[in-house]
Amino acid sequence: SKATVSVLNWCTVIMTPDMDASVIDLTPYGATMRHVWDSQLWAACGYVAVVAAVLYLWRWNNSVMIINGGWVGEGRSRPNKRIPKEDMLPPYPNGWYKVLQASELKTREVKSVQLCGKKMVAFRTEKGDVGVLDAYCSHLGADLGVHGVVNGDCVQCPFHAWQFNAEGTCIGVGGHPDVIPPKSSGIQSYEVLEANGLIYVHYDAELRDPSWKPPVFDEIASGKWYLGAWSGHEVLTHCAEIPENGSDTAHLDVLHKEFIFQRELHPDTAGKDPKVKHVWECSWEANKEEGEKHKSIIKLEQDIRVCDWAPVVTRVPLDAEQVGPGLVFLHLNTMFGKILMMECVTPVGQLRQRCEHFYWAEKSVPRVVCKLIGYGASRQFTRDIDIWEAKTFVKKPILTSLDGPINRFRTWFKQFYSENSVPFGAPDDVTEW
Repeated sequence: SKATVSVLNWCTVIMTPDMDASVIDLTPYGATMRHVWDSQLWAACGYVAVVAAVLYLWRWNNSVMIINGGWVGEGRSRPNKRIPKEDMLPPYPNGWYKVLQASELKTREVKSVQLCGKKMVAFRTEKGDVGVLDAYCSHLGADLGVHGVVNGDCVQCPFHAWQFNAEGTCIGVGGHPDVIPPKSSGIQSYEVLEANGLIYVHYDAELRDPSWKPPVFDEIASGKWYLGAWSGHEVLTHCAEIPENGSDTAHLDVLHKEFIFQRELHPDTAGKDPKVKHVWECSWEANKEEGEKHKSIIKLEQDIRVCDWAPVVTRVPLDAEQVGPGLVFLHLNTMFGKILMMECVTPVGQLRQRCEHFYWAEKSVPRVVCKLIGYGASRQFTRDIDIWEAKTFVKKPILTSLDGPINRFRTWFKQFYSENSVPFGAPDDVTEW
């Protein structure tokens, strides 16, 4: 080709600087010469492409997939919608919530976290233990999460070097051992559980000790399972709206019917049956066993149908367990092995939830399978977000025989509120300016 001849001309000039490219003519070599060089050029491009693909797949197969590139929807203002404050549930249910990944808090590190309208400080001691306290020093109100440091088993205030241990007790004042801290100098501490690669904090409006704890999966701590994918969304809605989806079985065959790789809710398919679609079967039940009443059980089965033909390989049974108000553990059995999806809904504000999904898998499951499942689930979750953020709350919904047990879910969910639960609309400790 002319392009190849031109390239060869300049290559010859570079190798022999005393020659002029204008006098080099490769035409006499004929089509055979051009064919040889064209073949070599294409072969070189092919080798480069193969090597690049191998390197990319190796990296993709040996890393955690950060779906959507990171947090989605952070920092947005609340949407305009009708909010019936007198009907709304309190915004902060009692329970365990994820505040950090364990890897995000290194030894002797201090970090600010926000939970249930409160600003808190998390720190890891020199021994590796984690403490979580109210963020503000009882002395003059300095934020321990801003330039605070770890000193032994305590977090030290950056203002006057007051030291607080994981129980919130002030054990030192500015490095002066002769000064005894006042008895009232302590700050509120919170129960912490480090498990499943996460740091959980227990929130209770009555400041009671926890009556239950999140499940702990030894396979994660032992390294038998790997983390294949993660996604994070900030959702501007009430925290009860998200788990209520589990009992709203009727919405699955409407909102989640279209194939995950199609555009969501585009008008072309309104009222039509897609050629490729998801078909769902779902049930929700409260766990009535003693000591397990903070759990609910979701049985879910889906298959992908192509022109109403359902390949057996696409039929996937799922068992999910809602644990408390903000944690869901979904177990998926594939032909390769088990996958565990952990959903964490953390209320940081009255209408602001931090929703994360972690996809853990047995080592027999190829990473590409785990990541594709995580990507597909994230696409489905995104379809709900626009609905949650725009909908209003209906205290007494008009239900039909097609609807799921929504009222039973709401009755079950009320167990996570108590006498001193913050009412909806009350001022938070953290003000959104």
